[in-house]
Amino acid sequence: MHQERMSGHAAWALRWRRGLSLAALTGLLWVGSAAAIELPWKADKKPAVGSCFLLFEVGKGEVRRAPDEVCDSRVTPASTFKIPHSLIALDTGAVSGPDEVIPYDGSGNWPESSKRDHTLASALQNSVVWYYQKVAERVGEKKEAAYLRKFAYGNADSESGLTTFWLGGSLQITPEEQLDFLRRFYDGKLPVKFESMTTVMSMLLQPPGVVVNSLGEHPFDAPWPAGTSVAAKTGSGTDADGRTVRWLVGRVRREGSSYLFVSCVIGDEDTPAEAAIDLAAKSLRENGVL
Repeated sequence: MHQERMSGHAAWALRWRRGLSLAALTGLLWVGSAAAIELPWKADKKPAVGSCFLLFEVGKGEVRRAPDEVCDSRVTPASTFKIPHSLIALDTGAVSGPDEVIPYDGSGNWPESSKRDHTLASALQNSVVWYYQKVAERVGEKKEAAYLRKFAYGNADSESGLTTFWLGGSLQITPEEQLDFLRRFYDGKLPVKFESMTTVMSMLLQPPGVVVNSLGEHPFDAPWPAGTSVAAKTGSGTDADGRTVRWLVGRVRREGSSYLFVSCVIGDEDTPAEAAIDLAAKSLRENGVL
């Protein structure tokens, strides 16, 4: 998995490490014991490391939470931000639709899958960083910031740089906040055109038995039960504390039921690239979803 990095912004780092408040999830029944969490900005504490898996069955009002070591720790969203970013691109008209091509200019040290022209749909599936950087330039700083606030997305902070704020920059989000965003997204309750939401939902669908990102297809607890669909987005990067962050977020639909999930692993530079994918596959199987 391509590890997304930014050049570094020290000025804002001190600010968000101290005193930022978590946006709480409400109305959920938490199942499982909650461990003590070391918040990244807490005085005299080391930044939190560990894993979190959250599973929400739509219509049941229940969240299964295990492991829960870092479920309320804010970290970089990395490429999971491509979900709201795709909504912003479509809602603002920065991109006309899922098939709009932006030509590759030949620059940048990207995975091979990124070194070609891409549409919005293919850029989301292949996690093409440069495409979304072009989108950010088209949207502009003021609109990016406004949509983050409207979405109540994590700390809603884009100040560290227009084309890098989600890549280890000032934007941070907890696994709990990711789940809250996914619930509003799949409920069609975000303040964007409904067509934009349904388009992005379709673009997130994965081929049977695998999850796709910039490095190709990754086995995902195949074979799936008949009639199962998985929509998902990976994320991988390094946050301002130097922690490696791995994500997989999405939805599973099966036999008339719908499940939202968030998988997050925070560790050191040796954290496996597929850590969050593997945690999600294992947890979804154990909970009878896949």
